[in-house]
Amino acid sequence: MPTMHENITLVALVSLALLFGCAGNGVAQEKYDALSASCSKERNGSAALLSDEMAKTASANARASSCAGERQSLEALLSVRDSENAALKVKAAVLDAAREKTGRIAQYGLALQYYQDAFGPGKVPNTARLKKIDAQLAVVNDAALTGLVSGVRNCQGITDCEHAKAMVQPYVEKQQQRLALEASAIVGAGQ
Repeated sequence: MPTMHENITLVALVSLALLFGCAGNGVAQEKYDALSASCSKERNGSAALLSDEMAKTASANARASSCAGERQSLEALLSVRDSENAALKVKAAVLDAAREKTGRIAQYGLALQYYQDAFGPGKVPNTARLKKIDAQLAVVNDAALTGLVSGVRNCQGITDCEHAKAMVQPYVEKQQQRLALEASAIVGAGQ
């Protein structure tokens, strides 16, 4: 068994051999300095590229944030426009209903005009005038008015005919007034 002194000597010899062996295989200082300078240069270049990319990312994020804000503004504006359009559609429906009533007033007026052209004072009904009345009565589609005009056509005697003729114009005017009130009520309710 080796003694302690021999062990220490052996460790010292092995250490020297390793030290001299590593020193002989080591990198020269110039190569190390060149490699270190190259690494520093690449590190600085990478840092500059990273800084540029971070600036581009920050700029893109700012644009994205701006776009998001603009989108929210446009969505809010679109919501307001949708509400306005809905209100306009309601008003348009009201006006359409009122227009339908006023259109019927005009149709009654035309029926009365055709009636007076055929049966008014000093007028003689002929086939063309009677056909115009019939066509307009079909448009008006009022059974009571059709009955009144039929009563005038089929009346017997002067008194009966005068009575039948006297009922048509007041009936038409009453219907026109009723429709005018309904149209006014529709417009008033829609506001």
